[in-house]
Amino acid sequence: MDKDCAGVDPVSILDIARRAKVSPATVSRVFNRPEKVSGATREQVRAICRELGYRPNASASTLRTQRSRVLGVILPTLTNPVFAECLQGIAQATAALGYSIMPATTDYRVEIEQEAVTTLQSFGVDGTILVVSDAETSIALQMLAQRQRPYVLVYNRHPDHPTVSVAGDTALRDLVHELVQLGHRRIAMVCGQLDASDRAQQRLAGFMQGMHKAGLTPQPLVQVPFVETAIEDVARVLRAPSRPTALVCSNDLIAIRALRAAHECGLRVPADLSITGFDGIRLGHDLTPILSTVVQPNQDMGRHSVELLLRALREGRQPTTSESITLPYHFFRGESCAQAPF
Repeated sequence: MDKDCAGVDPVSILDIARRAKVSPATVSRVFNRPEKVSGATREQVRAICRELGYRPNASASTLRTQRSRVLGVILPTLTNPVFAECLQGIAQATAALGYSIMPATTDYRVEIEQEAVTTLQSFGVDGTILVVSDAETSIALQMLAQRQRPYVLVYNRHPDHPTVSVAGDTALRDLVHELVQLGHRRIAMVCGQLDASDRAQQRLAGFMQGMHKAGLTPQPLVQVPFVETAIEDVARVLRAPSRPTALVCSNDLIAIRALRAAHECGLRVPADLSITGFDGIRLGHDLTPILSTVVQPNQDMGRHSVELLLRALREGRQPTTSESITLPYHFFRGESCAQAPF
């Protein structure tokens, strides 16, 4: 039995090579340098390994290569589908390239971001993909930089860090323009805790720019400290005498709760009130009305972050800001956005 094999049956790398009609070196590359092997050959070798119950010994491989072939992933939460969709993209990309992931969640708390970085580094991850509350002030990012540990930010958008993101400010400017074209003048933004998300801050900045460009005065900002209280907070605004005719929500989960608030206030969406979200989570398509939203490619963001990080790892360097990727967004009209009622 090959010393790197941890299977129950005495299957060696030579057995795999003979069955696949490739060299033992090719089998080794499938596990250690999969980017050097064609996709068809990778899948053929892995299928035979699954059939024969062969698993390379990860500990032995780490000792030989000084690589764990594990990436750390730090996300705020998995209860928001946007991050679950991103994680799916990360998992698919790492699996295709012979890597595994070690995920952690932070509940939007900066102290847990720091703890997660320390924990993942102690497990010897090769690099980290992460979302932080605020890239400008993040101690977690400072820790990674000081230790010269490779990382890529996803969703956060900052000129001093390698990132994969969309231009949230531009997207909100475009969205305000869409609403103005539909005749809306009383437009309010609903967002979560601004100090917990630089993405929300950037989207708010874009909203304000869009309103200024249209020559409109924004309705007072509706800040919901907790998503759980969003229905009550939004309903309070909708019961005001000069209520907004359109709500721009900083994410889809808040928009979903805004739909519920409108229902509780006896308002029809979109006949009486237009509601838009941001993220493009699949759940929005299951609502009545279907949610209008700015769609960002969440799985692609995960996939691109893996590819950016692994390219740097293969070349033995840190990812650079010049490699940052800005992915496209688009506005999905859905059914919750329409002409202004008056």
